[in-house]
Amino acid sequence: MVERDLDPGPSLELLRGRYLEIERELDPAIDLVLSAHTHRGYNCNIGGRPVIQGASFGRLVSVVDIAVDPASGDVVRDQTRARNLPVVNGAEGERGIAADFPPLPPDPTVAAIVEAYRSAAAPLANRPVGRISAPFERRPGAGGDHALGRLIADAQLAATRGNGAQVAFTNPGGIRASLRASGRDGTVTYADAYSTQPFGNSLVTMTLTGAQLKVLLEQQWSRARPEQARILQPSAGFTYEWDSRRPHGHRIEGMRLNGRVIDPSDDVRVTINSFLAAGGDSFRVLREGRDRVGGPLDIDALTEFLQAESALRPLSPKLPARIRRTG
Repeated sequence: MVERDLDPGPSLELLRGRYLEIERELDPAIDLVLSAHTHRGYNCNIGGRPVIQGASFGRLVSVVDIAVDPASGDVVRDQTRARNLPVVNGAEGERGIAADFPPLPPDPTVAAIVEAYRSAAAPLANRPVGRISAPFERRPGAGGDHALGRLIADAQLAATRGNGAQVAFTNPGGIRASLRASGRDGTVTYADAYSTQPFGNSLVTMTLTGAQLKVLLEQQWSRARPEQARILQPSAGFTYEWDSRRPHGHRIEGMRLNGRVIDPSDDVRVTINSFLAAGGDSFRVLREGRDRVGGPLDIDALTEFLQAESALRPLSPKLPARIRRTG
């Protein structure tokens, strides 16, 4: 990797988000902030303190040279140098890029450790867990749900019916890859399934009122970034409509469960993953859920569902959409 400084990133005026609030609450004695999670690369200085984040998938790596006063042991902030360095992956066919950014040779010690764990995990990773007739993609339809989201939500509902679950939702950010078969005749391995659900979240079933359920769906849009909706993927039997012309907080209408209109006073047993159950992705209303019961890991729910549902024939991704967009 060749060190080549990038532009420092967006100006402080353009940056926004929870990390700025966190930074302002930190003790002044902290000399450097290395942040993460939002997938947005930036490099800025707030109140004399460097605040930096790389980019997702290893595209930018943050490097910080901290200057230390040898006499006092204190960090010299105005001499600290922070920058994001580019890492070019998959450019072997581009001679110019490959010449500027030559790949680093594997470290023998690290490579040996990786290979040891790869070999140890192979029996589990290569275990068949089901069959599919075609890839389950993450491309959303007009309403926002997609084939893989429907499959995962159905699996989570099936795994928690014993806890009274009536509907399940999964967050799109938790689905990391489309589900594709790596084996013959559409055979899906554990590794194939794990690539879609790698976080190891457990499932949580809780009770929400119909009014809270509507708030949950309204929270798919934020006031700060209304153009970036986080559409929760629903399980079979749950349908609704949303109107893009309506104001924030009033877009959801026509919520139905198994064909029946959901009344605001109804109690509905809802399954989500543990990340969402704690209010993740700003779905704060889920913190209010009552009568919580824990369930299996999301990956276990998915693999068991795949195995059971494809025992007779491969699963098809061609299922009707459950969310309808109007307007």
